[in-house]
Amino acid sequence: MRQIISVEKEIPFKTMIGEITSISLEHTLSFQDDSSILGDLIVSGTYKLTEASRLDEDFSYKIPVEILLTETLEEEDRKIDIEDFTYEILDEEALLVKVDLAVEGREKIELEKEEVFEQIEEKEQEQVQEERNEEQKMKDDFQEIEVLEETENEREVLKKELDQDFIREEVLETTQEETTLKEETVMDAKENIDKISEETQMQVGDINEDEKKTSKEVMHSIFSVFKDADETFSTYSVYILREEDTLDDVLNRYNVSREEAALYNNLEELRVGSKLILPTVIENE
Repeated sequence: MRQIISVEKEIPFKTMIGEITSISLEHTLSFQDDSSILGDLIVSGTYKLTEASRLDEDFSYKIPVEILLTETLEEEDRKIDIEDFTYEILDEEALLVKVDLAVEGREKIELEKEEVFEQIEEKEQEQVQEERNEEQKMKDDFQEIEVLEETENEREVLKKELDQDFIREEVLETTQEETTLKEETVMDAKENIDKISEETQMQVGDINEDEKKTSKEVMHSIFSVFKDADETFSTYSVYILREEDTLDDVLNRYNVSREEAALYNNLEELRVGSKLILPTVIENE
């Protein structure tokens, strides 16, 4: 930036001015801050009271100057010089001085504009990078969601397989328990029959010849017991309670009364998943 600032000042003299024989201009102007200049213009020289006078008179005047710039200048580049200087005598009583000052320097605002533009450019680049990062993050999240969905599907399939295996194991355990209970029931029946046979043989051995008639009656009674025992026997079923089941429905399905079920189960502590032992009487035809 280069700016011309004009200063015009009328300097009154105490005496008449016939002629200016010599004149000079100096200054003490300096920058006070980025946009203000302060100092003096010093006008000095010699003059004659009249044109015919042979004696020269000295003069020296200070002109205070204060300049406020509309722009701010960088300290390294700014300077102020006298560009032009003219004068004239007014009515032989005053000296009119006209000074043009040249102010030069680099505007700070230009640097600030450049910095602003750089900052704007940096922000735009940061915004573009953030958008790219956000786009990449969305892609990563989408891929992660796909992986999670695949993993969840695999878990569902595995859970179904485990549930099926668990059901198979429960059915197998139930079948094994029913078989074991039936085997135990058959063994108990055999032991009872063997015991009855031993008692019968003992009774038959003690009968006298005179009591053969009575013995026949006793044997007939014993064989009737065998007949009754052979006609029916008990087996047991194991039922696992489900959420939709009620105790009465299950007992009715197996034709078992609460009293009979209470002999083998604690009916007060039944819950879903409990194993209910149900006796079943089977009649032989």
